[in-house]
Amino acid sequence: MTAKLPRVLCLDLGGVVVRICRSWEEACERAGVAHDPGIGVRALERAKAQEALGDQLHRGVMGFDEYATRMATLLGGPTVEEITRVHDVIILGDYPGVRELLERLASRGVAIACLSNTNDRHWEQMRTTSNAFAAIRHRHASHLLHLAKPDPQIYEAFERAMACTPHEILFVDDLHENVAAARARGWRALRIDHSVDPVAQIERALASFSQRDPRTLPSPLATRTLTGTDGPGGLVKARPGDFLVDELSDLTPSGEGEHLLLGIHKSGVAHDEMLRVVATHCGVRLDAIGFAGIKDRRAETRQTISVNLPHGTIPGALVHPGIAVLWTRWHSNKLRRGQLSGNRFAIRVREVDPMIAPTILRRLRALESSGIPNAFGPQRFGSRLNNHRLGLLALQERWDELVGELTGLSNLPFPPHQREAREACEQGRWSASVPLWGANDTAERLVALGLSRGWKPARAVKSLGGERLRFWISALQSAIFNRVLDQRIDDGALATVNEGDVVIDGTTNRCTRVDATGLAMARDAAATRELSATALLPGAKMLEASNAAHDAEQAAMDAFGTTLEAFTQAPFPPSGARRPVRVFLTNPALEAGADEHGPFVKVSFDLPPGAFATTVLAELFGPLRSGEAPDEDDQSSSSSSSSSSSSDGSMTGGGAP
Repeated sequence: MTAKLPRVLCLDLGGVVVRICRSWEEACERAGVAHDPGIGVRALERAKAQEALGDQLHRGVMGFDEYATRMATLLGGPTVEEITRVHDVIILGDYPGVRELLERLASRGVAIACLSNTNDRHWEQMRTTSNAFAAIRHRHASHLLHLAKPDPQIYEAFERAMACTPHEILFVDDLHENVAAARARGWRALRIDHSVDPVAQIERALASFSQRDPRTLPSPLATRTLTGTDGPGGLVKARPGDFLVDELSDLTPSGEGEHLLLGIHKSGVAHDEMLRVVATHCGVRLDAIGFAGIKDRRAETRQTISVNLPHGTIPGALVHPGIAVLWTRWHSNKLRRGQLSGNRFAIRVREVDPMIAPTILRRLRALESSGIPNAFGPQRFGSRLNNHRLGLLALQERWDELVGELTGLSNLPFPPHQREAREACEQGRWSASVPLWGANDTAERLVALGLSRGWKPARAVKSLGGERLRFWISALQSAIFNRVLDQRIDDGALATVNEGDVVIDGTTNRCTRVDATGLAMARDAAATRELSATALLPGAKMLEASNAAHDAEQAAMDAFGTTLEAFTQAPFPPSGARRPVRVFLTNPALEAGADEHGPFVKVSFDLPPGAFATTVLAELFGPLRSGEAPDEDDQSSSSSSSSSSSSDGSMTGGGAP
């Protein structure tokens, strides 16, 4: 398939089409003109005045002759003739291959344009000396428009002049602030590294132009429910004690080995923070810790983790306001993800009339019978709901765009404490941004640190490690799954099986594709809960569906701008899997009442591993508000009481929250 090309390729000139001197000092040296860099406040004031004159020249407020005269007066050294000579050596000639690239694109129907901050003298110099400039048909510049990048109005003026929409443009510039302004306008934009072959960089950008702009991806959240309820609504996670989670496990500690199992109680503490605290306390690396599942931050949770301590020494009591160790046992193996039988939830929903309890109980009993949609909840996609966008960019190795999505202003809300850091990153001030990130902005800070050291975007992102990239890619898988799930609910096919579906055996977890001969038997097994239909988590080892199910899964991948082949050829390829479209809650219970914080309805239930309690709540109460603000920084923790239990290790008992 031929890659889709932009309707308009819009180029900056200096640093993209032609090589230029990167500073006034470099140009003076090339022209053989002495320059006084100056020192102190006077030099700073002179530099600001020089910049102001340059801005007037770029905007066409004054012509070059007037500019040269005023510059000579300002600098008090070079003559007008010398100022002119300095400007005449700034342009160093075309980058190799640029003209050929532009002519090739023009022959394929791409409108070749420029949008440059320049002046009348350099404009004439480009016209008479640059072969690449001759290949640019649509010429727009600051001195002609009386506007300069990154002023948003110049981008708007360009759109009007070209009669094009933002999504039809690929913009190429070598300055962060100009690229950021173009992206804010909705343009696809590439920042060129002027020290590296621009042609190769532009060609890579053109190859990815047909790929989806992550800002246009649909929401990753599942939106359909079985009950179709839109109320009564309410508030969850008003405080950690309103959301209780107990990890259920069949694990029997062996009593010996080099892995210490810890029963952890945490309240108001993020999963990553808990791991860091335990690792620091035990004097081990993070990868020495194993866990079966990730628990919510704004909740009170109990779970088991393991710490590799080959010397057999149990650290002293852990003291932390939000973390307590309830018990310890030795075990022979590291705890692995998914090594649990489920989770027990007890959740208080507030700002709801307790008299609604009978209605909620009827819905809860109905869900116990029918099963619930096995949707991935919002936690999967991060506080900005963009983990799937990062996953798409990682999958397609669009590292520069991934850096922008992770550290830039983007088109999504972000915590207020990140604004200064994100603005610095948008301007390419990577070193300045590093200390501005919050304690839990680990990925953002590490990428900015790498770029401040001169690393390329690919290296900076990959320095986060394969686990982080695989997690983002898994969020993209989850978004695709949710879209297929919504379609099955719309089709009334959550609890049934159709020819071409891939079904999963609830006992063996074995997946098979249903053909015509086995359809009746599969439907009978689905009716008795022995089998459930599945939807895809794309990857190389995933069993593909056929017929209508296959078409629905292809459509979901297309909606998120990807293909099955992309997952199998990714730099960190997921193995792929099938996930049942429904799961069953057990041990449901309900109570209603009031406490010192007001009225509530409390629901309790067990869910199998990987199922989200938020899905159950949406079925019972409709849309809910969360007491966990989207801009809340994970540095805070809340305190509540907790019970202790016996232990055979000295870590227990310290720092009960």
